[in-house]
Amino acid sequence: MPEDARMTVRLDAATRRKVKRLATKEGISMNEALNRLLREAPDEGARPARRRRYRLKPRRVGFGFEIGRARQLAAEMSERGALEKLKTQR
Repeated sequence: MPEDARMTVRLDAATRRKVKRLATKEGISMNEALNRLLREAPDEGARPARRRRYRLKPRRVGFGFEIGRARQLAAEMSERGALEKLKTQR
């Protein structure tokens, strides 16, 4: 059996553009580009490569104040407001 076999393949427009783009970029024939893409494609039973989990790195927020202190002040202000209402109701 010959090592290279001639075959007719019908490609959809998107696939043909992808093959042509690679052939133009690499300066190779469309046949070589198609062979390379097929060689690099994962096998049907192969597991997909594990992707690393994205980790968000904590950064200091530059608001110019501490959020904990702001919450404390808000609580104190609401307590003062409640006390004022109680005083006026008597």
